[in-house]
Amino acid sequence: MVFNIINVIIYTVTNAQQISSILSRIDEIVISVSAVIIALLWIPIAINFFSDDEEKRYSAKVKMKNATIGTIIYILAVSGTLYSIFLYVATGA
Repeated sequence: MVFNIINVIIYTVTNAQQISSILSRIDEIVISVSAVIIALLWIPIAINFFSDDEEKRYSAKVKMKNATIGTIIYILAVSGTLYSIFLYVATGA
C-alpha cells in the first residue's frame, strides 16, 4: 500500500517536471523565433540609414525611433516586466 502511494507521488512529480521542461522549451523557441523576426524587421531600417540619399536617411531615423519603442515594449512584454507594471498600476501592490 505504501509503495503504491510513493509510486503515485513519484509519477506526479515526474509528470510535473516534464510539463515544466516542455513549457520552458516552448518559451525558448517562441522567444528565439520572435528575435529572428525582429532582426529581419530592422534590416530595411539599417539599409536606409546608411544610404547616400538624405531623404531615405531621414525616413530611416523616424522609423528607427518607432522600431526602438516597439522593440522595448516587446522586450518588456516577453520578460514579464510589462505585466508587473500593469499589475502595480491596477492594484498598487
